[in-house]
Amino acid sequence: MIVIMENDSFKENKNHTLAKITQSKFGDHDFILYSDITTLPYIYSNYSKSSLESLNEIVLILPHYHLVADVINNLTSNGIDMEKCKREGSIIIIESKKGYYSLTDEFIGVMIMTKMLLRRANKLGKTGVTVISDMGLFFHLNRIEDLIKYEIGLSSSIYDMKVKVLCSYIVIIKLILNGSLKTENNIYLNIIIKSSLHKQSSKKP
Repeated sequence: MIVIMENDSFKENKNHTLAKITQSKFGDHDFILYSDITTLPYIYSNYSKSSLESLNEIVLILPHYHLVADVINNLTSNGIDMEKCKREGSIIIIESKKGYYSLTDEFIGVMIMTKMLLRRANKLGKTGVTVISDMGLFFHLNRIEDLIKYEIGLSSSIYDMKVKVLCSYIVIIKLILNGSLKTENNIYLNIIIKSSLHKQSSKKP
């Protein structure tokens, strides 16, 4: 699923858009495209609240443009008891650089961490794990090949797991989908997004 959130439509349809994201199923690999840097805090704050109130998941948040402390403040401002979440391990916040790369800057992805959280979820009686990731890191570091590797393999990695992944991109990705950007790397990203959607549609009845 691709969700595009622009400023005007965001104000008018934010509840509907959040509902679509919340209704994602385990095994889904979704893309959130947005043009305002304040959009992602809205998504992870409200999704996390829904997770605590009804979905009963572990949520892993991997921010890039926001500090971990800012994410905690946003969640707290949305009525979430972060001290309790920390004790329970129900919301995990890790800088995307630390999540995707080793101390030696080797790309490791987040599947190892996700599988560890899935085992914890099973022990705690949680339904599964949702990963909300800001993919801006890869553009900032110019590690596009790592991004391609990650996105291509993700759908096949999680399709039979109690895991859903929300990959969020700033407005540049919308330009890619519209064909407005023609660099080699952007063409590759266009293919990744469309092929990932094809994988999802082919596995669903």
